[in-house]
Amino acid sequence: MFEPNEVLQVLSGRGALSAEGIEPVKVRYKVKIERRDGSILARGSVTGSRAALHPLWLTPDSTLQLKDGRQLAVSLTDLVGDTAEFESTEPVAMG
Repeated sequence: MFEPNEVLQVLSGRGALSAEGIEPVKVRYKVKIERRDGSILARGSVTGSRAALHPLWLTPDSTLQLKDGRQLAVSLTDLVGDTAEFESTEPVAMG
């Protein structure tokens, strides 16, 4: 049995955030991978240039590339200064 909203892994590092038609933005990320309602999902924050993050915040679907090469489908949910919060839009593969 597992705990609801069980944190499975916390990742941090440098990566890139991109979306269709928008140049990739270099970011620092902190990602919590957790089990919620039987699915493995991610949420966290990215820090980068506000001017570069703003178009991605207005776009519903983005991709966060982690330093280990994994890619997470995310949506930015909030942008304050140079930091944006996000949630995954698809289940996350553990690896």
